[in-house]
Amino acid sequence: MRNYLRYAAICILTVFWFVTGCASTPETSNDAAQPSSTAEAEQHTVDKEPAAEETETEAAEDTLEAASEPVDTAGTEAYEMGEEEYQETKKDLSKLVEELNQIIASRNYQKWLTYLTNEYKEYYSDPAVLQEYSEAPLMKKYDIKLRSLKDYFNYVVVASRKDVRIDDIKALSENKVRAYMIVNNEPIVVYTLEKVDGQWKITK
Repeated sequence: MRNYLRYAAICILTVFWFVTGCASTPETSNDAAQPSSTAEAEQHTVDKEPAAEETETEAAEDTLEAASEPVDTAGTEAYEMGEEEYQETKKDLSKLVEELNQIIASRNYQKWLTYLTNEYKEYYSDPAVLQEYSEAPLMKKYDIKLRSLKDYFNYVVVASRKDVRIDDIKALSENKVRAYMIVNNEPIVVYTLEKVDGQWKITK
């Protein structure tokens, strides 16, 4: 089931990227599609853009729902926030997500990296994980090959995380929180965040 949900996420993320990401300004498009002269790992090839049938709002909602990873509920009740801590943490994380939205929308990869845990970086730099995303039908059709964390940022994160908000949070531990956005009356996981050296970062 986890592999099926991940496969569905990849397919819909790919559709949404073509609907919105390919329509970006020339400057941001160049950052996502131009090959690097120094590293084969940064090469991409996009032959053409498919016709878009969904509106951007509909595509965004579908993408968020598909991108919500299966949640392991084991141990999630180990830590409970008081109301004051909940409100304060939610406020801090909402501000953080606003910053992330701007960073992601502007395709500022280097800045985005500073908001990631090492665990997250390692996972989405794994060739096996990147290959799995690259095997999505539309990725293959348009010859988009994810070879690096930067590729994952340009083709997946920008499509699914540039305009999110936090509607609810759930504490997983004293320093780890899962953040949700309500889409079609359903809570969708948009981030798992961990406090590292006093700073909230995106984690797995």
